[in-house]
Amino acid sequence: MATNQAEVRVGLLEGPWAVYQGLADGLRGEGLQVLWVTRDVRTLLDGIGTDPPQVAILDVEPEGDAHLGCPATEGLNLLREARKRRLEVRMLVLSSAHAQDFISQCFDEGASGYLFRQSLTTNAVCTAVNALVRGEKLFPVQLLRNDFEHPPVATSTASVLLTLTQREREVLQYVAGGADNLKIAAHLQIAERTVKSHVTQLYRKLGAENRTQLALRACHLGVRPPPDL
Repeated sequence: MATNQAEVRVGLLEGPWAVYQGLADGLRGEGLQVLWVTRDVRTLLDGIGTDPPQVAILDVEPEGDAHLGCPATEGLNLLREARKRRLEVRMLVLSSAHAQDFISQCFDEGASGYLFRQSLTTNAVCTAVNALVRGEKLFPVQLLRNDFEHPPVATSTASVLLTLTQREREVLQYVAGGADNLKIAAHLQIAERTVKSHVTQLYRKLGAENRTQLALRACHLGVRPPPDL
């Protein structure tokens, strides 16, 4: 079922690109409810806590352009802090940074989506917001392409999934949905250390080096997030 845009609430950490594009007004024009716009990370975290949006949009600059707006390291710290506070909001990162390590770190720290700003339109941002509200994760094409170029050792979908225990499959579904270990433990009613053990086994069996790559492998294998996430 399509998302009703009029009901979708967003917050915006505004940088020079977002200002130049008139992103806030553009999103309102697309029917989204923009709860607040800020250029300060602390204000954004407070806004999420007091007037929570469904999606927070972060306009983040590469390190070399850090003087222009929110630098990459501060963006990562913001994601990390939001995760520590267990703020129930989807994070969409907009940036011109192409470094795969940085992109992977964003997802590892809790981002639900990442879009390159080159030729990015307000409509595309709106479409991404709606996708995140539906529970989807948005990986950059570059990151997906890299993972396809370095696939897991076992190439048969059926054979890979057959190596997983039932519990490992359940954990993989939650990883595919972007849940952290504590959230997975709560949903499955098991200890967090048990989840960590299952994730370690999934790394080994699927040939993943980090959590983002594990989520990508899950998507490639057709694993969908559970309906209760």
